[in-house]
Amino acid sequence: MSAMPFAQDYLQKWSSNLQSNISSSVSRLSIYDYIRLVIIIGGYCLLRPYLLKLGGHFQAKDHERDVDPNEISSGAAISPNSLRGQVEVPEDSDSDDDAGTTGANWGKTARRRQRAMIRSLLDAEEKRKAEEAEADSDKEIEEFLVKT
Repeated sequence: MSAMPFAQDYLQKWSSNLQSNISSSVSRLSIYDYIRLVIIIGGYCLLRPYLLKLGGHFQAKDHERDVDPNEISSGAAISPNSLRGQVEVPEDSDSDDDAGTTGANWGKTARRRQRAMIRSLLDAEEKRKAEEAEADSDKEIEEFLVKT
């Protein structure tokens, strides 16, 4: 049995339920309910920028404070890295990091991982080209040897 007819039936049922629920909800609203909706939506639109600014202020304060290395920020009792053992990534000799930056050095490990992946891809490509060149030279030699 195919799942497609069942999915179409559910989508049709959901769309008809949504349409009937919305139409019945809107038809039952009084003028008092419309005024209440306008006040709530208008209040949200007016207060939202201030609330976002306030949240940004608290977030900036949280990012500026010194972090205790023993503090567990996520609230978890044990971090996953302590269960697996700490994996240290050796520093890369590429100097694309700014020496004067402060903060968490966002993206440092991602850049390192990307460089390692690109190096491995380049090495694989060079190896493939070397094997092709070797196979071509073998074909040329075989061509001269079999020419009788």
